[in-house]
This record gives sequence, C-alpha cells and structure tokens, in this order.
Amino acid sequence: MRFPNSEQLVLPCVFERFVPGQLHPDGRRYLPLIVLRVAGIEAPIGVVDRHHRVDAALEGRAGSAKLVFLLSKVRLQSGEARQGLVPEDGIAPGRASTVPTAYGRVLAVPSWEAEREHLPYEMLYTELLLDVGAGVIGVRTSLTAANLAEVIGKPQIEPGDWIEVARSRVDILAFEAE
Repeated sequence: MRFPNSEQLVLPCVFERFVPGQLHPDGRRYLPLIVLRVAGIEAPIGVVDRHHRVDAALEGRAGSAKLVFLLSKVRLQSGEARQGLVPEDGIAPGRASTVPTAYGRVLAVPSWEAEREHLPYEMLYTELLLDVGAGVIGVRTSLTAANLAEVIGKPQIEPGDWIEVARSRVDILAFEAE
C-alpha cells in the first residue's frame, strides 16, 4: 500500500510480540498480528500485518512504526483538544487494542475529494497526516452521508484542525528498528 507523505509517518514504539496467524484448514496461515507498545498508551496496539511488511525477527526491539488508520469515522473533536490513542471500551486486561480511537491535530491533507452535486448523497475520500502526541499516523478513509459537514463538523478538514478518528482498521506499512 502506498500512502502520501509516508516518510512522515513515525510512531515510536516497541515491537512487543509477534502472533503468527492460525493455521487454515488448507495448510496456509491467517495473517499475523503485530503487537506494539506505545509509550503513554494504556494497552498495547494489535495490528494485522496484511502486507507482510514486518520481520518477525525484530520482535522485542524498539523502533518506530508507520501506521495508517483505514475505513474510519472522522469528525472534529468536541470540547478540549486532546492527543493520543485510546483502546476500545471493554478491552480485557493484557489484551491488545485492535480498534483504538485516535485523537490529534491534522498536519496535512494530501487528498480531499468530495462529491456533493451528482449523487443523492455526499461522498468523501480523504488522506490525512495526524499528530497523536506520541507520533504521526496516517488516516485514509471514505465517507458517505446526506450532509458531510454535519457528520464531520465542518465542510472540509484542514491542517490545524483537532479531530477524532474512530472504528478504524489499522494497517502497518513498516516497522523500523533503532
């Protein structure tokens, strides 16, 4: 997967654990889970390595991950601005968060394609760089709604906006050991 400005995606972490995918009845394995420990986050983050980008031999090493949050619900934050990655509600102690909510400040909007005229609803495709405090993640999502501005909180997200990114599928593009 390519992502614009991917060189700016940097989330310092420790590659805590490699969980190989379970064996499929046909002999192949399901995709592996990469468990990352990010400083200041109460639970580790579990990321499925869909593109086989991470070398399992790096398990236990400190470094930085390039993460992209996909298929997300995106909206302006309400109340006081905050940054961070928050595990989903009800996560069991010791389990990795696989659907964390990201809070942060938008650094860049490399792609913003909104269709508001030719369909009976509005449609958006966007790619963002988001500073979550501990580092920078990517966001790539598409949304449909009767009124995108009502869902997002304004007609267009811009650098400097504080947003919440929820219900994401998180992809890892790389893990670079120190």
